[in-house]
Amino acid sequence: MEKTCPTRVVVCAAVAALTLAWLTTAQPPAAQPQTPGGQPQTPGFQPQTPGVQPQTPGGQPQTPGLQPQTPGLQPQTPGDQPQTPGAQPQAACSARFEAAVTPKCFDASGVNFTGIIYLLSGNRSGSIPTGYTHQSFVQFICGQEKQDTIIPCVLAQMQEHNTSQCTAEDRAVLFGRGGQLLAFLESICGQPCEQDSTQSLVQCYAAINVNPEHILSQNASIVEDKYTIVGKNDTEFDNFCRNRQKLFSCLGPLSSMCPGLLQRLYLIGIDLQAMETVSGVLCSDKQGYLKGLTCASTPSPDMAQCSQVTGTNMRAAVQGRFQTGSIVPSKYMENLCKTKLTQMACELPAYGKSCDPDAVAVRTSVECGMLPKPCRENAQFQSDYNAVCQKVTTQTPIQVVRPTQGQPGIMPGGGPIPSATSPTVATGKSRSSSADYLRLSTAAFVVTSGVLLLVFT
Repeated sequence: MEKTCPTRVVVCAAVAALTLAWLTTAQPPAAQPQTPGGQPQTPGFQPQTPGVQPQTPGGQPQTPGLQPQTPGLQPQTPGDQPQTPGAQPQAACSARFEAAVTPKCFDASGVNFTGIIYLLSGNRSGSIPTGYTHQSFVQFICGQEKQDTIIPCVLAQMQEHNTSQCTAEDRAVLFGRGGQLLAFLESICGQPCEQDSTQSLVQCYAAINVNPEHILSQNASIVEDKYTIVGKNDTEFDNFCRNRQKLFSCLGPLSSMCPGLLQRLYLIGIDLQAMETVSGVLCSDKQGYLKGLTCASTPSPDMAQCSQVTGTNMRAAVQGRFQTGSIVPSKYMENLCKTKLTQMACELPAYGKSCDPDAVAVRTSVECGMLPKPCRENAQFQSDYNAVCQKVTTQTPIQVVRPTQGQPGIMPGGGPIPSATSPTVATGKSRSSSADYLRLSTAAFVVTSGVLLLVFT
């Protein structure tokens, strides 16, 4: 059976932000700039109207957009609408962007935009180019080479046409169009398993009455403190560690059943296997954990300085990936790893100046142990990793028995985990669906739209 328009809602990002809610909706969401009254100004990519149609303040379409008859982003010609002599066309910036993005970013990359329209419209308009099947065309546009070429090009075109002559409304339309197109490219290339796996992940937490927002919050990133994965206080620590075996028995199979989910989680610094090991170390030393928690709550000037540098580095990585396009998608993880290792090299010595040696040892074990697999195993980071982590002595973690290995979504004892809408989950601490936690952290659309609206204006 052929795959239709993606039904997933991403979270990345960055980031990411950075990120498309594509793991739970039936179509890629639109980046919809809001008026002060909260009404969207751009309709986004709708199946009924596959065109991206800019709106005037009165809400009437001014350009044909992506119409079935004309599979491309069509500009307005000066004769299309009456203009006051000498006046700047109201949608000039977005129209020029539309006119340029197809030939410069798709045609120049050997991608037939008619096929993009076909996928974007849910197979309602356009057509798959000759020589391709639905599946092979998706594989073609989702290849690393095409992604690394098209996505930075779209971002560059957004920058180029965002000039001082753009009106606020036209700039919002331009950002909306570009953000929607980037969201679509992100969405179509996701793995189908990510939706179910994300739901299982969140429900595994909900089943033991633990809120996963400590690691999957809306602000999650690779540089966010992972020390609190077992809780932020004594009560949360006890509850997590008491239920740790159940949690990882439920989460364990996800690693092998959905590699795509793991890649998304790596971007926000979450490695499920590493988290299992590190949480075992923390749960075996409650007093050491609490000492480290207390010290970190009162940061020293050195710690504060490290945080400032880390923030600057993280913004540079996010902007390079989602604003300027200077960081191509395939290199984004490497940049995040570099940012994280730089953070560790600064912060751990700073902790050592003001915290108890035992607390510093525990925190160092956590930081080194939680580093995502792509960062630990990348040869270019080995010297940096060894400089920070070579003296770390990892304690033996509490072992997890896996009576249900290979059956994700099953809690020990044989019962299925409750659904996100069941009374058990609804009355617990973790009430949010998968989209609540991964929408910003694992998809690029939210990060993209957020960064574009904040940085370009």
